[in-house]
Amino acid sequence: MTTIRDILDEHGIPHSEGRSGWIQTTCPDCGDMSSKGGVKFYLGISTSTGASNCWRCGRKNTAYVLASLTSIPIKEILARLDNITYTPTTTRRKGRLALPGGRGPLLPGHIGYLATRGFNPDSIVNLWGVEGIGQTHWLAWRLFIPIHHHGKVVSWTTRSVKKHEKLRYISASLEDEAVPHKSILYGADFARLAIIIHEGPIDVWATGPGAVATCGTSVTEAQIHEMIHYPVRVVCFDNEPEAQARARSLADMLSIYPGVTHNVVLETGNDAADADPAEIAELRATFLE
Repeated sequence: MTTIRDILDEHGIPHSEGRSGWIQTTCPDCGDMSSKGGVKFYLGISTSTGASNCWRCGRKNTAYVLASLTSIPIKEILARLDNITYTPTTTRRKGRLALPGGRGPLLPGHIGYLATRGFNPDSIVNLWGVEGIGQTHWLAWRLFIPIHHHGKVVSWTTRSVKKHEKLRYISASLEDEAVPHKSILYGADFARLAIIIHEGPIDVWATGPGAVATCGTSVTEAQIHEMIHYPVRVVCFDNEPEAQARARSLADMLSIYPGVTHNVVLETGNDAADADPAEIAELRATFLE
């Protein structure tokens, strides 16, 4: 009979033996690096009950953990481990929102960036509440992007408008969020029965209302929990091989729930923001309208 330890060993996933029958390993949602920079396994899996829990971000579903760490299809995980089921759990810590300073109307640099990406700056400001951050702040020359949840700003991210910027997005830390942005979906307030799932807010703007973003290349269990409430789910990640591997894994996890799940690979651009508007219009007409 296959065990949890067997699956981790087969795929070379680092782990250690904890106390009282627990295996310690990497949390797929928050990683394994401590605040001091060393490796620390925050996630524990009980060998007796199959339960999983991260010391930092809370309870997890073990099938989700193993599928995320190993890229094994979740249906195979469930078939190999008789005592494991899959229902995404969500741990949503509430905190106090702290917005960065330096925010204000868009400056010429912000407006120029949006225009070169094919956006109408006024529309982006009016619909998405975007502001600009200028030269006098540590987040200089970034778009300030508020993240809403049920009509309230609960977190934020920023997008650099400078060329060759290594950190394109810088987001709020856990200490500065009312609700962790990685536990919700950017743009979900505008979604109804169908969602098109992107990685970044810029792609959501390109697709329009009904699109959502995971705000990063990783997808957390809490975000999957949000996605399964929509009857139609369309995964539309970047065209790069690594992004498409993540897209297929996400689509696999979503496919076991009622409704339909699609994985769309754009033909005219690497992502929605770079794609031909005609292809985006066809995407919307097929799934959202």
